[in-house]
Amino acid sequence: MPIVGNLYDSGPISPIAQIKEHLAIWTDKKYVGFQVENIEPIPRSGPYTIDLLVVAQVVNVAAFGTVQQNILPALQVNQNELFHARWFPLDDLEGQLFELGNMPRYNPRGGQARTTLLTDEYDPYLATTTFWVLGGPGNKDAQIGAYNPQAIAQTQARFAFFGFRYILSAPLPSVPAAARYLPAEGF
Repeated sequence: MPIVGNLYDSGPISPIAQIKEHLAIWTDKKYVGFQVENIEPIPRSGPYTIDLLVVAQVVNVAAFGTVQQNILPALQVNQNELFHARWFPLDDLEGQLFELGNMPRYNPRGGQARTTLLTDEYDPYLATTTFWVLGGPGNKDAQIGAYNPQAIAQTQARFAFFGFRYILSAPLPSVPAAARYLPAEGF
């Protein structure tokens, strides 16, 4: 298994920690400590290929229109689970990621960046699309929306996701000194 240099390594996706190592995960406006109990890969596959039009219950995305952000059931995780994902569109749309519903991801002051069909041209391993979803109480689910940059309506808005699922211990009383820090929610 490759050694992780940083959270957004520009190589093939690999686990951010090993079993029995510690994570400090940003959630509820603070870092919370966890121990990794198990890890399993989530390959790109049918259940993780999602058409936003089906989720939103609409028939198309209007020219230069949007599909409002929605919670995707495939991205939801149980309490004390973590989904470490990368993603990309299969159709000519621009994907938008929101964490905690009201917090856009990839959002410097100038605007929200989007995942497009060209993202892998500049970032072959999709490292810049990396995000995490931490299961637990409250609305912590990632939400995905899309923008249609075309002058014609689109009848599909498919996005594919892949990554790793981590089973975590219950939250620890404090963050261990040797923990790897990562953001599971907007900062």
